[in-house]
Amino acid sequence: MTHLAPGIYADIPDTDYHADTLTAQPALSNSIAKLLLRSPLHAWTAHPRLNPHFERKDSKVFDLGRAAHRAALGKGSDYAAIPEDYLSSNGAASTKLAKDFIATSREQGLTPLKSEEVDQIGAMAEKLRARLAEYGITLDPARSEMTAIAEIDGVPCKCRVDNAPAAAMRIPGIPMPRKVLIDLKTIEDASPDAARRAVENYGYDFQGAFYPEVWKAACGEDRDMIFAFIEKLPPHEVAVVHLLNEPGHSGDWFEDARAKTAAARALWKECSTTNRWPGYPNGIITLEARPFFRQSWQDRAAMLCQTSKPTAAALRAAYAAQAPHRIAGE
Repeated sequence: MTHLAPGIYADIPDTDYHADTLTAQPALSNSIAKLLLRSPLHAWTAHPRLNPHFERKDSKVFDLGRAAHRAALGKGSDYAAIPEDYLSSNGAASTKLAKDFIATSREQGLTPLKSEEVDQIGAMAEKLRARLAEYGITLDPARSEMTAIAEIDGVPCKCRVDNAPAAAMRIPGIPMPRKVLIDLKTIEDASPDAARRAVENYGYDFQGAFYPEVWKAACGEDRDMIFAFIEKLPPHEVAVVHLLNEPGHSGDWFEDARAKTAAARALWKECSTTNRWPGYPNGIITLEARPFFRQSWQDRAAMLCQTSKPTAAALRAAYAAQAPHRIAGE
């Protein structure tokens, strides 16, 4: 196929994007870049063009999120409801008809869902659109699933943006409205503390740096990253999250995040040039306990020491209650 020049593209098929057929050389994506920092071997294994035995696997775990993206964005892989009469008496998709329907749907690029799951994602999408409207943002399908292709530090890079609204939005702490890139995340709990843990656990700070870097390199436009966390269960509450970007502030996310993305690009370039993709360090590794781990036990031990001790009389009463009972006359 014809390879694409750096730029922003709409309507790139999912299959082409995920197969990494868009650029002459294998491209670095957000997910592969994060894996690189785990080990180059993991990144090589997960890359569809580097690993000749790579097989993309669909998982039920991601079905709801993928379908919610489609319902909210108006673009992307569609979904299909499993007919009610194909399900077993307990509602499970365990019959031959249901399994055949699921297999056929996946072959056609569709996400198979039960009817109650279709209703669920519809409610999630409606709540999301209403919340974003409060901030003056409309998820225009024409601005959804946009692909950015660029070269940064001599490395071909790409990203797939859920939505890039044409209008700017106001962000707390930033005086002028900013154009943003929006990424949707389905989550069990969208409260601020849970959202912060999700950012830490899943490396969304890395994504928050990687996507705007690729976007700017592709078209010259500065944008901030916004995450929209949508709860899977009613009331499907939504949290719109902007990560603090304030160099020198103790809560800044991006000084480290940009160092991570730069390190990933440098590692990708070295491994691609040498065709060496090492795994973990060889030899036996000695792990040191981190301070917070030791402190957690010290805090617990201090609490145990503060627990009141039972009196001698209370101990005698407890022992007597637990002693075997004698039957009269024995």
